[in-house]
Amino acid sequence: MVLHISADLLFEESLAHRAGRRTFGARLDHCLKRNNISSSQAAKRVGVAVEEVTYWRAGITAPTRSAYRRLSRMLDVDVFWLCLGIDGERSDTRVL
Repeated sequence: MVLHISADLLFEESLAHRAGRRTFGARLDHCLKRNNISSSQAAKRVGVAVEEVTYWRAGITAPTRSAYRRLSRMLDVDVFWLCLGIDGERSDTRVL
């Protein structure tokens, strides 16, 4: 039996808990540093306030679904990896 679970449901469940937000924040921080992108630059490119990116990096809050997609495109990482730490199709997607 195969279960099909909505990506949106997975995102919401993972980030409803502090631990999920913190691990997402660690992955985001890693990617931003690797690409030499500041919180201010990321905020401009994603279309949010710099405080939002700062809170995401710290694991205090989580982005909206559309912001996740924009972040993953900007950082060239799989959205599932960025949000959930699940290996994706791109070669640079390893679990932190």
